[in-house]
Amino acid sequence: MWTCKKCNREFIKTNQSHSCVVYPIDNHFRGKGDKSKALFNALTKSIEDNIGKLKIEALPCCIHLVSHYTFSGVWILKDKIRLDFRVDYEIKSKRFVKVEKLSTNRTLYFVEITKEDDIDPELLGWLKDSYNLKS
Repeated sequence: MWTCKKCNREFIKTNQSHSCVVYPIDNHFRGKGDKSKALFNALTKSIEDNIGKLKIEALPCCIHLVSHYTFSGVWILKDKIRLDFRVDYEIKSKRFVKVEKLSTNRTLYFVEITKEDDIDPELLGWLKDSYNLKS
């Protein structure tokens, strides 16, 4: 792992390009309501309880969820949260609001969480695969 001397974020690649902007996580929740924060807290707790240790990095664009690399991005919306994750296999599901093919062996999936029940074994399985993905 390489640690940026300016912002102390860790990356797999030495001198990986990134933003060193410090952004308070609470800024993401301003004006969004309590539901979104509760969903975010339920998501991060479920990941820590079922998958593994989690580092949270708040950036101006979104909130990154980090294992040995950034495996998910989370956007805080008014009454829900949207998250992305990448895996090295194809998933067919109506749960995805967007899918982007990143390369021949990486696909990025976007899911919206509107209730705690959306954080189910199926989603946690996908997130576990993303969490453990080799770079």
